[in-house]
Amino acid sequence: MIQEKLNVLKTAGIIDEQIYDYMQAVIQYMNEQNVTTDSEKASVFLTHLAMATARQKKGESVAALDPQIAEQLRNEPAFVHAESLWQELAAIAPLTFDDAEVDYMYIHICSLLASL
Repeated sequence: MIQEKLNVLKTAGIIDEQIYDYMQAVIQYMNEQNVTTDSEKASVFLTHLAMATARQKKGESVAALDPQIAEQLRNEPAFVHAESLWQELAAIAPLTFDDAEVDYMYIHICSLLASL
């Protein structure tokens, strides 16, 4: 499922080869960590990550989360695990992500981890 989406994004020129390769590394890492990559929530997260990486590469940004939502997010039971997983994924990324993008990553990762 996610491979098909990534192929469409690449063929359409929305993500480039570097981002596609990063996504393959992310999928491999998540599988090694026993974090499913074939669920709907994983697909949503991975698609968001690919698009966010493309945005960051182009210098585009997203609006910051509302501070109350950001605080609620950090109180989620899965947040510590999400933060740890994100740090590993960010370490292999071809670029750095701004704080607003990272908050959205945490939302998706918490949702994914809560469904496991």
